[in-house]
Amino acid sequence: MSASRVQPVQAPAPKATTPHGPRSAGGRAKVASEMMEPVPPPLPSDPAERAALFASIEQGIADGRAGRTVAWEVLDLECRQKHGLPPA
Repeated sequence: MSASRVQPVQAPAPKATTPHGPRSAGGRAKVASEMMEPVPPPLPSDPAERAALFASIEQGIADGRAGRTVAWEVLDLECRQKHGLPPA
């Protein structure tokens, strides 16, 4: 495709709210820009804590690359037992 025929990229359409969707304190439905998205916690500011965090992430990546993994079925069963949930 030639450069002259390339279509511009458009931003995704905003999420529509339903009449029964989330409501703000004023009783009106929230628009997509007012809804909170999940926000991860900030990285620790203490250099020692940051180093420990990054070291554990690197260790997890190394374990995965070395094949030291747990099958999903085993992990699912252990988590369900730990939290008192019924088996799937």
